[in-house]
Parts: sequence; C-alpha cells; structure tokens
Amino acid sequence: MYPTTLTQLARSNPFQNPLFPMKPDQQQESRQIKRKLAAAAHDDVSCEYGSNKYYALCGFGGVLSCGLTHTAVVPLDLIKCRIQVDPVKYKSIFNGFSVTLREDGLRGLGKGWAPTFIGYSMQGLCKFGFYEVFKVLYNDMLGEVKCLFVEDISVSGRICQC
Repeated sequence: MYPTTLTQLARSNPFQNPLFPMKPDQQQESRQIKRKLAAAAHDDVSCEYGSNKYYALCGFGGVLSCGLTHTAVVPLDLIKCRIQVDPVKYKSIFNGFSVTLREDGLRGLGKGWAPTFIGYSMQGLCKFGFYEVFKVLYNDMLGEVKCLFVEDISVSGRICQC
C-alpha cells in the first residue's frame, strides 16, 4: 500500500480514541473547581428559568422562528411546486414568478400561506416549548453532572461522569 495524504490524515486522526488520559495535576484542579452556570439576565427584563412564563416565551419564540420563516418562503415553494406539476408552462423560477404574477396577481404568490403559518407555528411551539420542558425535567431527574476538563495539544473538551 502506498502512503498517500489521505492515509496519513487517517493515521493522525485525533478522534481515534474517545478517551484521553489526563495528567494527575489536571485531574485534581478540575475536581476542585465547582461552578454553577446560569445565563446572565437583568431582573426587570427576564423571567425565572423553568417558570411557566419561561416556557411560554420559549414556545412563542418557536412560533416566531418557524412560522414566520416558513411563511416567508411560501411564494418560492409555490413556484417550485408549479414547476414540478407543469414544467412546460413554468420553465424556470423567474418565468414561474412572471407567469403567476400575470395570471393571479400579487395575491397569487401567497396561496397557501395560512396553513403553512399555522402548521409550522404549531411545530415551532411544540419543538421549542417541549424541548425546554423536558430539558428541565430530565436535568432534575439526573442531578448534577461532574465534568472533567481535558486540555491537550490535539483535543480540548469535557469528559462527564455521573
């Protein structure tokens, strides 16, 4: 077998072994450091982590991020579907926009925006809201996790132990 750049890269892969030994002095330092991390927030503006208001705001963020972004792309999705259904009439994206504007006007580009907004808003509400609910629930079930910090020339990361 001839040595190539690809084989040299494969042999020097720092991720071959998932566990990296730590030096004894690093183990003692990492065990002595006990930190409690929390997001920085101003009392007047924010809400308490894990409260009902917190979950509601996370869900509302999901509604905004998923519902609005997918609704904004409805005209492009409409033209894409029309090209797939009738490729003779709609030859390209730009031709599809011009034909749709000519036949249906500006309102024609917004066909289907309401079900898209409602569906993706519900998806975002559930995805963002329930993620936070279950994150807090499982975090409380597992308890605090002790992590050892690893710093090496080839890797930097954490090894967590329960």
